[in-house]
Amino acid sequence: MCLQHSRARLSPDEQLTAEKSFALYCKPIELYNIIQRRAVKNPPFIQRSLLYKIQARRKKRIQITVSLSASTNTQAQNIFPLYVLLARPTSNISLEGHSLIYRFSRVCMLTNFSEFGNKGKTEATFIIPDVKNLSTSRACNLNIIFISCGQVGQIIGEDSYSGNDVERSSLQKLEGKCSWGKIPTNVLASSLEKCVTLSTGDAVDLASTVTMNPSFLECMQPKFLEQDSCLTFCSHKVDATGSYQLQVCISAEEAGARELLLSPYYCNYSYDNVPPSLLPEIIRLRAGNVLFNYKYYNNTMQKTEVTEDFSCPFCLVRCGSFKGLGCHLNSTHDLFHYEFWISEECQAVNVSLKADAWKTEFVAEGVDPRHQTFSYCSRFKKRRRLETTAKKIRHVHPHIMESGSHEDAQAASEDDYVQRENGLSVAHASVDPSQPVHGSNLSSPTVLQFGKSRKLSVERSDPRNRQLLQKRQFFHSHRAQPMSLEQVFSDHDSEDEVDDDIADFEDRRMLDDFVDVTKDEKLIMHMWNSFVRKQRVLADGHIPWACEAFSRCHGEQLVQNPALLWGWRFFMIKLWNHSLLDARAMNTCNTILQGYQDGSSNPK
Repeated sequence: MCLQHSRARLSPDEQLTAEKSFALYCKPIELYNIIQRRAVKNPPFIQRSLLYKIQARRKKRIQITVSLSASTNTQAQNIFPLYVLLARPTSNISLEGHSLIYRFSRVCMLTNFSEFGNKGKTEATFIIPDVKNLSTSRACNLNIIFISCGQVGQIIGEDSYSGNDVERSSLQKLEGKCSWGKIPTNVLASSLEKCVTLSTGDAVDLASTVTMNPSFLECMQPKFLEQDSCLTFCSHKVDATGSYQLQVCISAEEAGARELLLSPYYCNYSYDNVPPSLLPEIIRLRAGNVLFNYKYYNNTMQKTEVTEDFSCPFCLVRCGSFKGLGCHLNSTHDLFHYEFWISEECQAVNVSLKADAWKTEFVAEGVDPRHQTFSYCSRFKKRRRLETTAKKIRHVHPHIMESGSHEDAQAASEDDYVQRENGLSVAHASVDPSQPVHGSNLSSPTVLQFGKSRKLSVERSDPRNRQLLQKRQFFHSHRAQPMSLEQVFSDHDSEDEVDDDIADFEDRRMLDDFVDVTKDEKLIMHMWNSFVRKQRVLADGHIPWACEAFSRCHGEQLVQNPALLWGWRFFMIKLWNHSLLDARAMNTCNTILQGYQDGSSNPK
């Protein structure tokens, strides 16, 4: 680190104050060091799974553009349409007279040479791994395959492709005689490694010769749960003569090169004066160098630190890009304030302390803060306090009346009943008129019983209250059905009751609103919803048990309907993807279902 003083010379006292101001960085950095040491054995997340790291790796991949030049292919005739695809062999074993079976996911079609760009499709673009991974075992198996069916005059219709891409299903129409050749991508790796300016946005033009051999194209349908298609070439069905060569032009550049050139840090810098022997190292250092300016003493002084490969200065994590470094600093080291800026000369970050992020803790002298009691209060949902009910009772005055006219009874009902918030009328507890009504005379059990009571039993009801209750109509809270007088005076609480028939009806009606779901999928979801509601499956930890119990409960019905059985298995896979069901529980469920399929009456 290098110290950059301010223009004005500081006195000794000011220098001491400045050093104390810079020392405030120590506590946050010490905290981050502790967190980093703890995260070594138990990391909170996987670094390679971060979105900005994934984007940085994708920008390092190589984008290749394949084309044909008319000047170098003067002897080739009837080569269009030429189909280009990026494929990987499924295995290293091939049948006699057949090539390897290649798996591919995308097909491009060329209809003309690159000199006639306005008269057809002249380029095919693919993405291959970056230079470092291009020589690995998996990337070495990639091949650029060329298929020419021009000699038989077969052309896919205009509605079968979009731009240069051709539908994979339409390639089956080309089954038959063709000429094909391939270029392994590992051949390109040696040439790309020699180009040191590839990371600065420069494109590399390569030329390659492809030998086109006559063969018989055979397409294969993808297997279950596979999206890619497969093809192979049979050589013993056609005449082996008639091979020819194609001169292919390949242009390679990094996938994120165009975005890189928009930055002033890269587009306005020239490497012309750099010796060729030092050029790769200079490019690597310049690309990932970041200057960190630590501001202190009221932002009048700063100290500067330089990191390489977009590394964090606090935890030394490589972030892959300048944008990723910003995401990492703001999310992981938020005790500091950051200002990011890019110029033609450098990529820099101004770091300063947040004023309210690190407050000093005051501890009494001689007291170890680790031995002090730590109090924690969570922000739970506030509940209605019992004092509220007691306050309501204070405003209720006893009213004594003689049994008489209907008007007296109506007046008594207005005084002896309180309208509750949910719309139900509830009778008051009986009050002794000889004693004054005060909050102190109400004990806590009485208040609690008053707050939770919804109705009076026959034994506790007063004849006057019973007569008044008979004049009102009460309804169930969930079913909205009228209640009989016996149900009103019973001790059974119907507030939390759930009618299974009504719940099943509402669940079916909700599922019927989905138009892109099959009938069997709706049925399995309804069966699951009804099961978890009746069995009170409330937590994530209940899911494994619920799946096993569901398989035992509905096993006979599932094995009789294959579509329903597959819907249940796909649902268990969905639970496994969300980490709600483990492999052992899924295997147990499948064993139970297998027992029903084998005819066992009580599968284990």
